[in-house]
Amino acid sequence: MHNIVGSNVAPANIIYMSHTSKTLPQTAQIGSLIEEAECYLQRKGLKPSTIKSVTDTWKMLIPYMEERNTQLYSSQIGEEYVAQKLEKVGIDFSYEWGQTVNLRIRWLTEYMQTGVIKKRIKLSPSFDSEIGRHLLTFLHRKANSGRFSSYTVEHDRYYLSVFLDYMNKHNICRLSSLTIEVINSFLSSLDISKKSLRHHVIRELRLYLRYLHENDLIAINLSRLLPTDAYRQMERLPSIYTREEINTVCSSIDRCDPLGKRDFAILMFLSRYGLRASDICGLTFDNLSWDECNIHLTQYKTKEPIELPLTGEVGEAIIDYLQSGRPECDDCHVFVQGISPFRPVTTAGVYGIVKKVFRHAGINTTGRKQGPHALRHSLATILLKEKIVLPVITGILGHKNSESTKLYLRLDVENLKQCVLDVPPVEDGFYMQNGGHFYE
Repeated sequence: MHNIVGSNVAPANIIYMSHTSKTLPQTAQIGSLIEEAECYLQRKGLKPSTIKSVTDTWKMLIPYMEERNTQLYSSQIGEEYVAQKLEKVGIDFSYEWGQTVNLRIRWLTEYMQTGVIKKRIKLSPSFDSEIGRHLLTFLHRKANSGRFSSYTVEHDRYYLSVFLDYMNKHNICRLSSLTIEVINSFLSSLDISKKSLRHHVIRELRLYLRYLHENDLIAINLSRLLPTDAYRQMERLPSIYTREEINTVCSSIDRCDPLGKRDFAILMFLSRYGLRASDICGLTFDNLSWDECNIHLTQYKTKEPIELPLTGEVGEAIIDYLQSGRPECDDCHVFVQGISPFRPVTTAGVYGIVKKVFRHAGINTTGRKQGPHALRHSLATILLKEKIVLPVITGILGHKNSESTKLYLRLDVENLKQCVLDVPPVEDGFYMQNGGHFYE
């Protein structure tokens, strides 16, 4: 129904629109701001239908601000408006539309503060050229090899689409036109600030060029001529919450409301079992064995089967939702959206539910993420603190082996303290070598 710009289904190509050097205000008269931002979008060549859809979203701010007796828009007002709108997600409109409103309000704030809008669009180049057709064949072989998940192949397709989009725009269609000079020109066109993107593009392009050479489609193995890439993603400590904080989050849900019953049951699965959002979305009634009191499913990410005990509190949450919260529909999935046609919840929807619940719980989330994976990380950490052995935690989280589970050991601060070694004393004379100049 709506033109959703900036969907998070696939990675996005960021187009930087013109920048202004003048100092811009942090507040602006709402009517004038919308008019200026609309003219900006027109200058950038967006379709009239898209501009109308975006400006209509912005104009919804006007009655909201009139109720508060103000005409000066600020980032705080935008955030408060979005928070109020997101309260009705799943009741008055879908999660996807809520995210669209959120994105477009951020655009308005961004234009007011910087005079520029970074518009994210889905990259969809044509695969009709000779380069494009062989690129599709390469991806199909990768998908059919059984070694890579659909998630990985989808992202690899995006990275190669960045390359193909450049080739199409420069009318480079045939494999015979591929030279190291052309490829270097493409790499030079990438945004140098996007180190991760450059890394993944070079990696996947190297595999594609090697495939072309090994299948005698190009004479020179151009993969060997690509520049080396020393990018290394910095590891971050996962966000975790204590058992008390998680219980506060779960108890903050209004279980008298039908959607609240659903959200509580979802939080139970996330916090008690550490299931991924994708597995909760795919959960069907066939996965619930009431007679045997267990849950059995094949994980979406790893394709590994997992069996978990159906505990009393989780079972009660499911029954409460099924009896008094779930709308009547023929869908076999346990968790469905709260608005017709009652499709299964999506991973993005589960993320939105968790984020909303955390916001209502009132706990301090500063510096910590509030998504489904934060609950998964928290469960692993809680189990470690309770001295549960690593293989058992591996089984609960559904990891293929304990190597993945070992990453959580770095979060067990109390046990890590027991591994600390005393620093041996150093004689004072050591620091006075060469008259003390050695350590200057």
